[in-house]
Amino acid sequence: MRLFCFASRNIRNIQIGIKHQMWAVASVSDGAMAGRITKAQRYLRPGDFGVIYCNALHAFTTPFIVRSCADPDKIEKDIWPEAWVLPFKIETLGNLSRTVSKEASERWSIVRQRMANIQGRGGVSAAMNITGTTVFVPVPITQSDWDQICGDLATNPC
Repeated sequence: MRLFCFASRNIRNIQIGIKHQMWAVASVSDGAMAGRITKAQRYLRPGDFGVIYCNALHAFTTPFIVRSCADPDKIEKDIWPEAWVLPFKIETLGNLSRTVSKEASERWSIVRQRMANIQGRGGVSAAMNITGTTVFVPVPITQSDWDQICGDLATNPC
């Protein structure tokens, strides 16, 4: 099983993503964007799992199932206030009513294991491939890992 973690700088963008059952990422420099496109095309598939990390809350929220591949040619200008790229459809399993702080998330065995592997350098963001060059790089998880995440964050059956 694969888990993709995506960051949002604010609550509003997550609310919009939930409403439209869609997610996307910010555009970056051309070289970094080429890497994001390659990783999205190589790894992200319908049926994969995801979770959103809200920078404003310093917490994980909103688990989801990926329902489409990321579109490398589309710039989404009509959903969020800013243009986002590589949009893909999601089926959310939760909402902003449940959150787990990055510190509390260390009780998730996958986070503990990955934090140990990187010896804590870069924190939860680095361990869970949340931002930068690791966006669209999946974290391998077990059913038990997904059950822990859903148990804490899901408002709908996983």
